[in-house]
Amino acid sequence: MEIGKHIQFYRKRDGLTQEDLAERLYVSRNSVSNWERGKNYPDVEMLLRMSILFNVTIDYLVKGDLEEMKKELEVGYFNQWSMVMIIAFSLLALFILPSFHYFNSYGFLILVPLGLVGIYAGYRIEVYKKKIKQNNNLKTYEQILNYVESDGQNQDAEYHYHRPKNIVTLSIYCIIYFLLLFVLIILFL
Repeated sequence: MEIGKHIQFYRKRDGLTQEDLAERLYVSRNSVSNWERGKNYPDVEMLLRMSILFNVTIDYLVKGDLEEMKKELEVGYFNQWSMVMIIAFSLLALFILPSFHYFNSYGFLILVPLGLVGIYAGYRIEVYKKKIKQNNNLKTYEQILNYVESDGQNQDAEYHYHRPKNIVTLSIYCIIYFLLLFVLIILFL
């Protein structure tokens, strides 16, 4: 993130220490240090205060970071595991009848690995969702994007990015469906 470099540049340009900047912004020195190192991201209020203090626009403070914020919100890694899960359960659905037709009751040996791959992908999606929720910067990113894209008019409105559908819930329904289908096939074959 470039904002840390920008904050540090303007702080040094104005002859301020991290403690001086922290006092003027009413935050801790540790907060300023975290912003400069890229560990945290300042919220919109802090960006406004810094833009006034440094006499620059918010756009310039966050320039270069906007695209990275959008990518973080869209979460490509999440989508990859979602696709793995969809493919695994689709193949499971396609192979369920042929596997039992050709291999009788041993057909489940073909289906179990596909089901396990789908379940593992669902697990990875849940782990990644928890990681996203723990990252407190996402709410801040959302506010900054709203502020910049609305020309400073509306920081509280919801940023409209494409949220992935709840695939994990769908996968649970699919697993239940296939288990019921499996029981029915065993009963009627």
